[in-house]
Amino acid sequence: MLSSKIQRPIVRLVFYSLLCFVFVAPVLRLCVMSFHGADGYSLANFITLFHDQRTWEAIKNTLIISIASTIMAAFVGSFLAFVSAYTNIRHKKLLELLILMPFIIPSYIVTLSWSGLLLKQGHINTFMTSLGLAPLDLYSLTGIWVVLGFINIPVVYLSVVHMLRKIPAEMEWASRACGFTIWQTIWRIDLREVWPAIASGSLLAFLAAIDNFAVPAFLGISSGIPVLSTYIYEKAISFGPDAFPMAAALSVLLSCIAIGGTLLESCFVHSRSAMESIKEDFQPRIILNGSRRKILEWGVTGLLSLLNFVPLADMILNAFLKNYGLAVTYSNISLRNFSFVFTNTGVLTAVRNSLILALVTCLVCIVIGTVLAFRQVRCHSLAAAIAEKCAALTYALPGIVLALAMIFQWTEPLPGVRPQLYGTIYILLFAYITRYLILQIKSSKTALNAINPELEDAVRASGGSMLSVWRYVLVPLLMRPVLSGSFLIFGLSLTELTLSSILASAGTKTIGLTIFSFQQAGDYSLSAAMSTVVVLLLLGGYMLAWATSLKKKEKNVYELASRTHKTEIRQHASA
Repeated sequence: MLSSKIQRPIVRLVFYSLLCFVFVAPVLRLCVMSFHGADGYSLANFITLFHDQRTWEAIKNTLIISIASTIMAAFVGSFLAFVSAYTNIRHKKLLELLILMPFIIPSYIVTLSWSGLLLKQGHINTFMTSLGLAPLDLYSLTGIWVVLGFINIPVVYLSVVHMLRKIPAEMEWASRACGFTIWQTIWRIDLREVWPAIASGSLLAFLAAIDNFAVPAFLGISSGIPVLSTYIYEKAISFGPDAFPMAAALSVLLSCIAIGGTLLESCFVHSRSAMESIKEDFQPRIILNGSRRKILEWGVTGLLSLLNFVPLADMILNAFLKNYGLAVTYSNISLRNFSFVFTNTGVLTAVRNSLILALVTCLVCIVIGTVLAFRQVRCHSLAAAIAEKCAALTYALPGIVLALAMIFQWTEPLPGVRPQLYGTIYILLFAYITRYLILQIKSSKTALNAINPELEDAVRASGGSMLSVWRYVLVPLLMRPVLSGSFLIFGLSLTELTLSSILASAGTKTIGLTIFSFQQAGDYSLSAAMSTVVVLLLLGGYMLAWATSLKKKEKNVYELASRTHKTEIRQHASA
């Protein structure tokens, strides 16, 4: 038996080697492949790309779309965060649900619903044409960045609303006492304090726009508008000896933009870290009178309801049409699209693959992510901290880039070893786990920080082992927050498209890739029918989780009231 002094360095070496093999090696393989050419390793791939006019067009389109959508998301998201955090409007839970709906529903379904609503011969464009106005064309550069901006509003909102609630109200009171009006106070105090959160959320929206493959693919490929993500996809699926090296070179360019934005965003995160310990204040700070409050309340809620539900309702209606784009008549309505979705072997296989991938990804991320979070929070392990940084690296990369890196890594992970994983469900599983593990680590760290370590010390002091600590303290207390964090991973894995578009084969198609295939083939009614089923499942699961949390809160309130009542009875009896 080896002594503990020898075992620990060996375990560390194996752990660090595994981290490098899973997270770092794919990125290095991608970089190496970008320099590989017919004549060996050189800069020929980059030179060829920069001499291609389509490359410059893709870079230009990527920057225009990302910057324009970020500006839109920053302004709208910050305004909605201000309304939700500071005003006295009612039904804020409903408002927040409407704001977060583009985040809950996959972006390709949002795009599909909007493209169906704004058909060239649709009711809206026909009405606009009758008024002498130009029709709205989503299959354009403007259409792409508008849809992306709408989808990324929740990213900015979530970053800003929490910071607004953490600004101490005493600072505003001091400003008002000095004679400044409420709007001068907001401009001088609140806007200055919340500026790092706005900048951080805007950079996250910019990175999300660069990473998004679905919106440019649905709206840009058919209309000949390339961006870097779709251009990489075109190169990767094309035939020829230089297909993967060219795609790798493009991926390096896209990764440089994404990683640069990530590093810049981390600077704003550090600049606002001093306010992280401040408790959020949910009290309204701007009290509007009856008429103004109702105008703002109904205006914001009504507009968000129209933007969210009208396209979805139109998509659901189109799912019942025999002939997509024709008028809704009795003869044109049928259930055959849904019958196809629920009986077709290929569709059912895609649903099964997505469910298996989502469940296994969740379970693996829960176990590994929670263990790494525990080692980092309780044991202050350097190895766990390095593992978190490695997991963050693969999440910072755009999905289309990570998919290529997975191909280069798992085609021949070691010299002479060819596991034949490409085209199987296992390479998708590896890609999903490396992509979403960081989300579970962050969620489990937050949950562990909320647990008092003295509870664990009490079990140990009573003679309990580490297994007893996990069984009687950590697992019961971590169950709910960890499962809440894994729900996000499950939803993302279930409806994922970007990784699947490169890694999936004919037998390993997923839900997102099936909808994308229907749309690209012109089967819009089938894509609408399948998207309808996905939306109903996602919204149903979200509403069920929300109702369960409300029931649990009511139960906790009832138990607290019951305990208080029993205590009062005992006090009166003893008196």
